[in-house]
Amino acid sequence: MNLDLQLFCQFGNKQKHTKPLLETNYVVTLSRVSSKRQFIENVSLENQNKCFDEHARRTGKIILERFGGTYESAKTDERREFKRMLDFVKKHNASKNPNKISQIWVYMTDRFSRTGVGGMNIAEELREKYGVALFALAQPINVSDESGIFSQNMQFLVSHYENRLRRRRMIDGLTAKFEKGEWVTKVPMGYSVIKEKKERKIVVNEVGKKLQKAFLWKAEGMKNEEIILGLRAMGVPMYKQQLTKIFKKPFYCGLINHGMLNGRIVEGNHEKLVSPEIFLKVNDIHVKSSNYGVPHKKERDELPLKVFVHCATCGQPFAGYSRQKQTSIKLHTFYYYKCRTAGCRCNKKAAHLHNLFVTELSRY
Repeated sequence: MNLDLQLFCQFGNKQKHTKPLLETNYVVTLSRVSSKRQFIENVSLENQNKCFDEHARRTGKIILERFGGTYESAKTDERREFKRMLDFVKKHNASKNPNKISQIWVYMTDRFSRTGVGGMNIAEELREKYGVALFALAQPINVSDESGIFSQNMQFLVSHYENRLRRRRMIDGLTAKFEKGEWVTKVPMGYSVIKEKKERKIVVNEVGKKLQKAFLWKAEGMKNEEIILGLRAMGVPMYKQQLTKIFKKPFYCGLINHGMLNGRIVEGNHEKLVSPEIFLKVNDIHVKSSNYGVPHKKERDELPLKVFVHCATCGQPFAGYSRQKQTSIKLHTFYYYKCRTAGCRCNKKAAHLHNLFVTELSRY
């Protein structure tokens, strides 16, 4: 018996994980440059948009929306304009709009992404889920078959490789400058960069002169809280953690430490804020502090009201601590709450405060 298989076509199953590439006249464009300088001069962006317009006239395509037009590094796919373009394309093609987008135009593949596999995965998702092809005008490839997809993926990998090479050369160049004592990144607080006859110098500014007094005060034994008050009185806002970082930065005594030096310390060419002797003395004082190196637990079961309860006198949140007492039987541990403000002397037994808190809760 010869069956007419056409009668059974309605029962056939189609692939669900892929979608054929759309063939419409609607496209979107993505232009990008890597640096602010290119953006201001408008050199590359102007050329990219010019190519988009010329290609649209030749092919009869309609540019539905333009994205980019700014400077964004393609080493990550978390760029603002890039994400806005992806969201627009996915939302537009997922709707019932008859004017579906068929292509995303870029000047070259590396304008889309330099992340290698990351860019390949995004292009694959656009093809298989939304029927949208990525088309590079300067590197035209038909991605309707496996050979075209392979060629485009190779472009992604080459762009990623070139980006890694550039990064390696940049790191090597910066490392060489650091090794010569030249600080080439943002200068720390208290310093300014000046240029004299094409020579770049890093000098101490007015804020630096005030920070110099902070080092001297610390070397004389003054507490950080008093130093912060002194700096604020001179118009330099400061908080405790920031001051501690400043005291630990060897840049202020003429030395350079940077991650690119991999733990090494080199002598810098910049102006010293304090002498190495003062710097070491300041850090010796810090190291010998009774609180140095003591781990602080944010939560302790024995002190659940720490930070939650505030001092009635000065309004500061309570800290907690423990004390041990040896008796003839065993070692006893007692817990206390105390105010953080120096000189306030507000000290409460933990058990007593817990009972007061339970009494307060019983009212509700």
